[in-house]
Order: sequence, then C-alpha cells, then structure tokens
Amino acid sequence: MPVAVAESSRDRLRAVLEVLASREYVSPGDVVVATGLPRYLVLAMFQCLEALGVVEQVYSRGSYKVYTGTVYARKILDILRSGSEAPVLSLLLAGGPAASHAGPAAAVGEAEA
Repeated sequence: MPVAVAESSRDRLRAVLEVLASREYVSPGDVVVATGLPRYLVLAMFQCLEALGVVEQVYSRGSYKVYTGTVYARKILDILRSGSEAPVLSLLLAGGPAASHAGPAAAVGEAEA
C-alpha cells in the first residue's frame, strides 16, 4: 500500500531513500508502488541520484533497471530524518561525497602550491 504522496521535494527524496534503505535492491517501479510518487518523477530522481553517487545500478535489461543505495544514501536519509535545515551542508561537514571530490578548483589550487 503506497504511503501518502509527499508534498515537498525534501519529503519526496526522503520517501525514495526510505524505500532504498528498506531493501537491498530496488527498481524505480518498486519505489513508485511503495511511495505513490509519479513514475516520471521517480525515474528522474534515480538518474540524478545515480549521477551523484547516491545509488548504483546493479542490473539492466532493456529499460528495466535495478539499483542499490550507496553509503551516501544512508547518510542523506539520516540527515533528513534528523530534521536538519541544511542537509547538504551537514553531509559536506560529515565528509560526504563532495568532500572526497573537491573538484577542479581544488586541483588548480594544488597545482599552484
């Protein structure tokens, strides 16, 4: 039975991450059924989450894909559960994905040093 459709983007993200945390492997269709969110939205979220390293694709056949959450999925979910007003900042301060991928600006700074 689907949970109530979340109203804010933060609530929608939390709903998706809750499903990921409750299962080892999940397809976007599983998330649609579990959350009641529109299919197009869940598919877009999975593309973004995969690009950010929050989920990893573990199986693909045609358009059917199966994902698993990374350690960052759990970290983000924990931060969202805590009610933090700045979840991304909390993740960065905790040494999240961006802390390990400082980006081109850091590389330029290292080259100049």
